[in-house]
Amino acid sequence: MKIKVSSFASIAFILSGLFMLGGCEKHDHTEQENITTIKLLVTGPGFDQTFTWNDSDGPGGNDPVIDEITLPASTSGLQCAVLVSDESQSPAVDYTAEISAENTAHLFTWTVSGGASLTITGADQDSSGKPFGQITNWATGQTSTGFLTVKLYHEPTDKNNSANPGGEVDFDIAFPVKIQ
Repeated sequence: MKIKVSSFASIAFILSGLFMLGGCEKHDHTEQENITTIKLLVTGPGFDQTFTWNDSDGPGGNDPVIDEITLPASTSGLQCAVLVSDESQSPAVDYTAEISAENTAHLFTWTVSGGASLTITGADQDSSGKPFGQITNWATGQTSTGFLTVKLYHEPTDKNNSANPGGEVDFDIAFPVKIQ
């Protein structure tokens, strides 16, 4: 299932009906992975923060908890890495290494909307030299607010078309963003 949140006001409404995400197929091809947590690790000069989307109880339970991404204005040199996991299990299952190992079959895309003064550029490639997007460079502009949508595509058909790469969407979530 994909989750799409396009405005902060509609987060509770949309997510009350849509909860967990189907991920990539497991190696035994009998069930899909349960993605409950997306972490954005943002680091740079004098900055080190983690922003989290978490739906720890999965489908049918409580609404996900979504951190607001708060960044300093007029800042360059920030880098973000995405971590993907299932924290409903003990111990938690980290899918990040599997996604990275299968990087030709995956693509992370990033969309800034709603007026946030945030520029994101890819900092990594898959093993075929095409975009992968698990690691990105960030730069902020003036004080502003908006949203950052991150998607993970499985088996994209055109990795050079970040607006419509094709394939299946493993997750599609939006973080509120504040540049201050």
